[in-house]
Amino acid sequence: MAALPTTKPHSFGRRSFFWSFLGFGLTPKSWKSEKNPESVYRFLTPECEVRMSIQYFANSPADSLRFRDSFTNRAFCLSPDGVADPSCLQRFSGSIAVAHYHFRSRVGAAPPLRLRECVHTIDQHIRMAPRGPFERALAVERETASDIQAFGYDPGDPQQAASAKSVSLWALLRQDLFLNDQPAAFLTVHWKHTFESISLLDVIAGETTEIVSA
Repeated sequence: MAALPTTKPHSFGRRSFFWSFLGFGLTPKSWKSEKNPESVYRFLTPECEVRMSIQYFANSPADSLRFRDSFTNRAFCLSPDGVADPSCLQRFSGSIAVAHYHFRSRVGAAPPLRLRECVHTIDQHIRMAPRGPFERALAVERETASDIQAFGYDPGDPQQAASAKSVSLWALLRQDLFLNDQPAAFLTVHWKHTFESISLLDVIAGETTEIVSA
């Protein structure tokens, strides 16, 4: 095990090491998925059936945060702040996971119009700066929404690259997912993020959600 430097370590902020972006039928452009990449879960809520499929993408230091919307075939990229931006992060070293949510309304129920997430950091490496909870929402289109999660750094930034090589950072996250404006989450997902991989730790159904299969 390498010894940590005796000088005060660089504090890693949330923007440097974690992105979460809700979108439509999104796929990373030019990234190769891992072997046996997809996990599939099915749920039943009072309003709809939900199919959640997750793709994992291996560490690839040469790739930028570029994505393609499979519905419109529109290409776009993410900035270091985790938002769509033409001047995207050109180099990225880390891991990516994409969770696709497909909704099918039940008879007599209105289709979901929005997918909301509320993310809390449960625990993290001591050298990462504290991160407060954050919320985002997206209109569901064609009964589909996607959540991109990325954990990594810009290898073109000498300070980030040197600091990342000195220690293996990690974070444990709780993601609560809501349909429309409902106050109670229909699903809670726990994730572990490292530079090498993003892992789904468990999936917990809400009080009115039934796990159909996993």
